[in-house]
Amino acid sequence: MSKYHNDQPIKGSDQDPDLLNRSNFASNLANVLLLDYSEDCLTISLEGEWGYGKTSVINLVKRAIKERAPSSIIVEYNPWLAGKPESLIQDFLLQFSYQLNITDNSKAAARAAEELISYSSLFGVAKLVPGAEPWASITEKVFSKLGKATKDIAGLKKLDLLGKKQKVGKAIAKIKEPIVVIIDDIDRLTPSETFQVLRLVKAVADFTGTSFLLAFDSKYLVSVLEKNSIENAFEYINKIVQLRVPLPIISDEGINELAQVELTNLSEKNLTNVFERDDERLSWVYHRYFKQLIKNPRELKRFFNHLRFVLEQVEGQVCFADLFALSIIATKAAKIYEHLKKVPEAYLLTGLTKQRAGFADEFDETDNPLQNERKQLLETIEPRDRKLIKGILEVIFPKINPSGFDHFSTASTDAAGRVSAPQRLYIALHYMTPKNFLSDQEALNFIHGLTDRIEFLKTVVDTEYEERFFEMMNNYSSQFRDDSFDILVSICTIFLDSHRLKNSMESNYGIFSRDPFRELIWLTINVISEHKNKAELIEKMIKRVENAPVSTDILRKLREQHRGGGKHWISVEKLSELEKAFQSVAIKALHQKMFLDNHLESHIFFGLKHSSSECASKVITDILKEENGIIRVAEIIGYCGSDSSNGPYACIDERTFGDVLDFDDIKNKAAAENLSQHPISIQATLKSMLNGQQYYLRDCIQKDW
Repeated sequence: MSKYHNDQPIKGSDQDPDLLNRSNFASNLANVLLLDYSEDCLTISLEGEWGYGKTSVINLVKRAIKERAPSSIIVEYNPWLAGKPESLIQDFLLQFSYQLNITDNSKAAARAAEELISYSSLFGVAKLVPGAEPWASITEKVFSKLGKATKDIAGLKKLDLLGKKQKVGKAIAKIKEPIVVIIDDIDRLTPSETFQVLRLVKAVADFTGTSFLLAFDSKYLVSVLEKNSIENAFEYINKIVQLRVPLPIISDEGINELAQVELTNLSEKNLTNVFERDDERLSWVYHRYFKQLIKNPRELKRFFNHLRFVLEQVEGQVCFADLFALSIIATKAAKIYEHLKKVPEAYLLTGLTKQRAGFADEFDETDNPLQNERKQLLETIEPRDRKLIKGILEVIFPKINPSGFDHFSTASTDAAGRVSAPQRLYIALHYMTPKNFLSDQEALNFIHGLTDRIEFLKTVVDTEYEERFFEMMNNYSSQFRDDSFDILVSICTIFLDSHRLKNSMESNYGIFSRDPFRELIWLTINVISEHKNKAELIEKMIKRVENAPVSTDILRKLREQHRGGGKHWISVEKLSELEKAFQSVAIKALHQKMFLDNHLESHIFFGLKHSSSECASKVITDILKEENGIIRVAEIIGYCGSDSSNGPYACIDERTFGDVLDFDDIKNKAAAENLSQHPISIQATLKSMLNGQQYYLRDCIQKDW
């Protein structure tokens, strides 16, 4: 990526070219500034708003002057670097003499420099009186020293000052070379400093053969003069400046060319090929908002500095179009950007909005104080920009305008990398992939086998960012391709045996609870739906005994497809074949107690029951014949469901189990057990066997219907 801009103007060289087509303008201005040594002083103003490139045009003018008159003398004075306002005139004359001497080594230049120094010394003792010409300030100083001095003495002093100025003028005329004095950054000065610069040009330094080029924002200058009690400030400027020249208007094509150069320098990669439809969104944001809001080179530099800083840290984690849009907001609406960082809920309008605002579940969205804050901040923006800022916010956060139309809607904003997905906004605003977040590149490296999958998954579990892992895997499920089976096997291997899954099964409080097992099922179904050879992948998954809990849900999905009569992944014949394969796998998994510790045996058993009640019944019958068989049956069938009241529960009733259990036998065996000798979950299941009621596995408390 290229370097950051430090707001330096262009030099006009081949390495730093004029991209705004201002060279001809600068050349014509240079011709006007090049006076004959006998001509009267001429003052020209170059006027334009801050950031529109006045200093860059000055550099082009200097280049043109030297091309046409190599021996000409250019004196540059930046009053912004001077000291106190009252010393500006003396500082200017000293700088004039210094630059004159080093630019032209002739005797005439040296003599002129001496006269300038002598002339400047008269201003060293003066306390300049606001609103008065420098002569009055000098006279006042003389009066204070001489006490009862006569007007004749004051007049003589004034004549002496004018005499000094005339000597300077004669000395400068003998140089016989054009002298151009350039005073830039006038509009960066304080009001009193600005006023003094105008006074020195008008009354102190109007030497023959010398031209002045003053650069300023006319609106600012008028306001400064008005603060110094100058009536009709516009006409006052006209008395000082003989030719007022506005900067050429920057065309849309000019800004567009600058922006294209910046975009090219931003990265060697195609920044919009990572996320879905990102190139379309970037084009929309660029033409509809960027071109209307970023109007001058300074704003453009600030914009690309911000974009470059963010991009260097989160490239590939958030779609480029949204990073581009956020940088526009940061550049043109800083208060909105800060509000977005502090209160993202006001833009995302998620469930957190209600919680943060202190509302109940139902409330009038128009009364939401977070949104009202956003609207109030928008009102502080100039009307010209307000509508555009509001529009760009609605593009990246569609929910803030429910009646609006999302031109680029997708099934998943997260998969599209958009900041309307909270996790993507979090990355964009924090300039990094936060802790417990998984970067897109890490996800892709895992999928493509560029990292050790098992070790990577262990890290995912240990660092507890499995939720984000499954989100990213679903985002990139289409990338699994021929590695789908191996990837799913590695995920099943780690997550089915993880403490995170076990803990979630023990504390699951209903269907809205998020847990690794449910995430694993959703991912598996999603990957199968994306696979080009679904039947082959399904068969591999189901025949692997270590996948038994997942295979249960794969078969359920297949049955639903055939019952629905719509599109299905496999034929009826293939489904029948897979049912038999699963029955064998499920029975083996139950007999070997492969999933006892992570509480998935009930899940497998119910899958077996749906596949073949005869097989399920035989498993129970065979186990009951074993020693402590009733306890083993309780382990297998006890996890019947979970609710939001108290989590997992057992509910062994005839309606659910009548086709696989002999209830008389079950009740007799359960009644014979000493409940206190068994874990709470087994006690709950045995009680449920006795009366068919629902008992919670965590505390053996019967549900109060």
